[in-house]
Amino acid sequence: MAASKSGETGDLFSQARPRALGVGELTRLLRLQIEPRFKDVWVAGEVTSFRRQGSGHLYFALKDDQAAISAVIWSSQARRIPFALEEGLEVVVRGFVEIYPPHGKYQLVVQELEPRGAGAQALLLKQLKERLQRDGLLDPARKRRLPFIPRRVGVATSPTGAALRDFLRVLHGRYPSMPVLVAPCRVQGETAPALVASAVRALCRAGCDVIVVARGGGSQDDLAAFNDERLARVIATCPVPVVSAVGHEVDFTVADLVADVRAATPTHAAQLVAPVKEELEARLAALRARLRRGATEAIGARRRDVRALRAELADPAHLLSQQRHRVDDLVHRAEGAVRARVRGGRARLADDRGRLGRVEPRARLRALLRRAEDAVRRLGRWQTVMFPRERLRLERLRARIEPANVAKLLERGFALVLDGQRLVTRSVAVESGSPLRVALARGWLDVRVTACDEGQDPLPGRNGEPG
Repeated sequence: MAASKSGETGDLFSQARPRALGVGELTRLLRLQIEPRFKDVWVAGEVTSFRRQGSGHLYFALKDDQAAISAVIWSSQARRIPFALEEGLEVVVRGFVEIYPPHGKYQLVVQELEPRGAGAQALLLKQLKERLQRDGLLDPARKRRLPFIPRRVGVATSPTGAALRDFLRVLHGRYPSMPVLVAPCRVQGETAPALVASAVRALCRAGCDVIVVARGGGSQDDLAAFNDERLARVIATCPVPVVSAVGHEVDFTVADLVADVRAATPTHAAQLVAPVKEELEARLAALRARLRRGATEAIGARRRDVRALRAELADPAHLLSQQRHRVDDLVHRAEGAVRARVRGGRARLADDRGRLGRVEPRARLRALLRRAEDAVRRLGRWQTVMFPRERLRLERLRARIEPANVAKLLERGFALVLDGQRLVTRSVAVESGSPLRVALARGWLDVRVTACDEGQDPLPGRNGEPG
């Protein structure tokens, strides 16, 4: 009886309970559901709780006004960040979501990171300048003076840009024989910093006395290559002086800060690098003239002193002889000093001329030979193609002009009627009895008008009228 009642009502506590999941099993299920969906995400937020581990890993949290998420940057990625991460910085990161089972937490593993907002680029430049300042690369005492007359000038720039043309035009206008070695490279784009750095190193190996890094003006994005840290360190450690001539006068880059001299424009760089040769020669001539005048005045002053002493003495032959010897010695020494200075100046001038004469002219000769060959080819083309074509054109023009030849018309029986210096074309333009001159193909006739019509018909005898 009791058993039947129990079967009818059922046991409320006999219902099966669902299987309990282990913590690890639940975590694995969450990872399978969450991680594949967030394998590549971009997240923007403010850096907080930042700390750097001894291993180089960076741990921090990203937060906004609604939530926060833990984030980590492994040391291998942290070394590639071009700026210093700090508390309160607004950033945009790219990475993937990872669940860490031992702590039961999820975090964002960051693979890329960049500053956020309008001041991002300014922050990168600010931190780059701070690093260069700490390394002493911005110290004014480190910068070197440019050589007075460089034996060879190196230029790292684009070979097709206006900056190179302007630089060469001004440089050779000031010092025509100064040799220039150009290392072509890109000055804009992602590969530009590495290419400019390679060009600077190549110019150093080539033995240039001064190197000019040049580029024309442009926007901040166009000049971004010259804010690269690697290029800045190459310029700063260059064994020869470097002139930065990037952009216009208002443009300012990191390359300008680390270079030994900053030029406002490529044209200004040429003015800084090369003196005016004619001015140097004029200064040398002026110094030579001053030397001669000084020597002459010194000798004259000594001679005046001798004459004054001679006038004061009562003809003491011995003392006068001593003074004469002393004066002669001084004159000889002065003239020797003058001749030595002159010989030294001439020797330096001859040495400079020798060095200038030793400059390799073969490149210029090859260029001139190429130009001559091009001119010969163009002349040959004119002889084979253009001259026959122009000759045919002239013959066609002659054929077109031939019918209008007055001499030919006169030979065909036509005549020119002249009233003094005026050509008569209408009968009403003359009066009966007027003297006229008729020009024929050979010779002329003086005639007098006996009759004329009203000029209705150029041929007499037509319309039934007598001829």
